[in-house]
Amino acid sequence: MKNFIVNHFDSIITVFITVLGFVITYFMTQKNLKDEIRKNKLALAAQETQSLPYDICQLMDVMLKDDTNNPDTIIKVYGAILSKVLAYGSKDAVKIAIKMQQLSYTLSNEPEATDRFVILAAYALLITQLKYDLTSEIISPESWFQLRMKDYNKLQSVMKSYINKIVIELGLSSSFSV
Repeated sequence: MKNFIVNHFDSIITVFITVLGFVITYFMTQKNLKDEIRKNKLALAAQETQSLPYDICQLMDVMLKDDTNNPDTIIKVYGAILSKVLAYGSKDAVKIAIKMQQLSYTLSNEPEATDRFVILAAYALLITQLKYDLTSEIISPESWFQLRMKDYNKLQSVMKSYINKIVIELGLSSSFSV
């Protein structure tokens, strides 16, 4: 037996290295496949959510104008946005969407209990979160208000408090605070 091992030592080493290479290749291929699947899932989610910040801005514009001419259309757009956020959004984006829906229920049941601007603050945070999820850039949740509201400086302190309250309540990134 000892003679056999000594005479075929080079062959045994070659076989061992070949088997070891096969095992390593197998596990690396599995890992690469999982990474590729994860990457494709993220790409799909990014593709599906890419238009959401714009869609939400458009919906906020309609809400700010308080245009109640066609509430069914607004409800359909709102529902579609929430469905996309739930299906493709990050964990934090889903938390914000849930908060928005809860605020909407409160507003419809008790209009005096909820200021409509708190809902707009939630929308602004959702835009901020989605933009962060898509680009890793953080924009101020106030950006939309500064862009769209002529008299925002009159509401600024109220909006800041709503935004900061939601950020704390939902445990969002502290960099979203204003």
